[in-house]
Order: sequence, then C-alpha cells, then structure tokens
Amino acid sequence: MGLFLSALKGYDFSHCQAYYKRASHPGSVSLFWKDGAVSFAHGKIPKGAKILKADPFIGFYLLKTPPTEFAYSLLDIDEHAYTHPLASVSAHQATRGQIVRRQEGFLDYARFSVPVAANGVVSNICYQIYGVGVGGGFIEARYIKRFLRQSTPYYGDIGVRVHQRGGVVVESVDPFFANNPFLEGDKITNINGRNIDSVRDFEWIVSNLAYQKRARVQVLRRGRYKTLGVSVDRRYGGFLLPDSFLERFGVKLNAHFVIQALAKNRPKAIKVLHVGDKLVWINRRPIAPAGASFSAKLSALRRALSHGYMQGGIELLVLRNGFEFYVRL
Repeated sequence: MGLFLSALKGYDFSHCQAYYKRASHPGSVSLFWKDGAVSFAHGKIPKGAKILKADPFIGFYLLKTPPTEFAYSLLDIDEHAYTHPLASVSAHQATRGQIVRRQEGFLDYARFSVPVAANGVVSNICYQIYGVGVGGGFIEARYIKRFLRQSTPYYGDIGVRVHQRGGVVVESVDPFFANNPFLEGDKITNINGRNIDSVRDFEWIVSNLAYQKRARVQVLRRGRYKTLGVSVDRRYGGFLLPDSFLERFGVKLNAHFVIQALAKNRPKAIKVLHVGDKLVWINRRPIAPAGASFSAKLSALRRALSHGYMQGGIELLVLRNGFEFYVRL
C-alpha cells in the first residue's frame, strides 16, 4: 500500500492501474464493505459467474469470486472530489479527468471528462473511489452503498409516476395502489418535510421511504396546497424492469400486449385473465400506437389505466383465441 501512496505525490495514476488489476476480476471490482470485501458488477455478467445478490431494477450484482489482493473504499462525492486530482482507472488505462455531472437518478449516471470503462473506477488515490464505471459514465458511490446495505432489492412507491413539467407533476396514478389519494396533474412539492424540486429528488426520496410507513406528501392541486397521507408500498416494476402497474399481479406482457405470465394469487377481476390473452382497448380506445417502442407502449398503458381510474372505471377489451370480451377492473 505504501508503494501506491508514495507514487501519488506526483499523481502518477499508472500505479493505480496496477492497483486495479489486483483489486478486480474480469467483469467485477472488489469493494471494502463491513468487515470484508465484496465483488461488485454492473450490467453484463461474466459467463459462468455465481450471483450472490442481484438488483434487476438497476442491474447491480454481487458475485462469488476468489478473494482479490486489494479492494476499494467507497467515497461519496464532496468538495474534495472537485479539488483533488482524479482519474478513470481500469486494467487498460489510468487517465486524468474531472467529474462533469452528478448522477441524476438510478439510471442517469454521473459523467466524467473521459470515459470510464465498464466496472472501471473513478479514483482520487489508488484505494479510494467515487464510483464504478458503466462504459462511459459512472455510478456514484451512494447508489452502490444503497445496494450493499439491502438484503433484497427494495424501492418505495407512493402510487404515482411523475414527470418534470414546471416542477414534479403526477403523470399517471396507479389504480391498484390501496387508498391512492393522488390525481393526475398534482404537483408534488414536499415529502415528509423534504422539498421536491426535480424528478431526481422524487425518485431518490420515494425509493428510500420505509415499507408500509405513512408518508406526508404536499401537493399543489388546482392552485391550492394540500397535504396527503399515503401508506408506502414497494415497486414491482420500473427502471430496467417493465412498468405497467400490472406487475404487482405478476402480469408480464410482450410488446403486443399479450400476457406471458400471471401470478397465481391475484384479485378476482385479474383472475379472469389468462396467459395468451391480448389487451386490445382500455375504455374503448386503443392503448398505444402500433409502431411505438415497448417502453412507450408501457407508458401509454399506465396512462390509459390511470385515466380510466380517474374517470371512475377501467374496462379492458381482451382478445382470447379469436373471441373478444370486456373485463371491468
């Protein structure tokens, strides 16, 4: 370790490249965590790797690998990250650079002035890093720490999907979320005393709300502020996973809205649906344009379910073996 630290007097990051080779395996990097080290990977998993923990929402993994000689300490980005020399380090490079943008959400990664290789690192000194690379940008340490702290992946949910439009505005309301108090168009301004100025703020704060605890949400509705109470649920879809609001019932759809899978335990109305059924219309309107991308179709499905809920009822037109019938949810 002394060799690597002494080399940094002149900020010769080539020594950090040598450190990286002794603190990683192909496709993963070793991180200090609690009383030992873990092998962290993002994205594509090496063939034959044994996965110890996975977060399919954002593509994080812990792998079972032989111990490495060295590992990395995770640092949150602070003022020192902008005043001390940094480098993008991997087995093939150690290139000086600067952080040019913070991470804006779970999938909107931070940016460095030079590319950061997949599972490479952004380092200030050889054994300390601010994040792990995704093959261009990098994942900030706080997102990795969140994953490491959890025994299983968890993301809080308050029953809405939002977009940025002069603030954080409710785009669609989950009709299957118990006692959902929100309306489309509500502007969310505060959650549990914390101001919400961006979708990034909303995403991080809501994802970390405790399951089944009450949350106080201030909204601006038709020119007046209201405080709503909501019991926090968990996300069943979203980020890298499909998100149609139907995932809580184990519903898996393909790009043509054909049901590929269903959970056995589901409400009476959903039990009417079978694998192979195709969702054709909602409230007598097509769900999405035929040429839309899969993610755009899922977004349109969420909006259609939300609109139906706001109008007092959801009526599905379902196609099964050439026969069409209606289902009310």
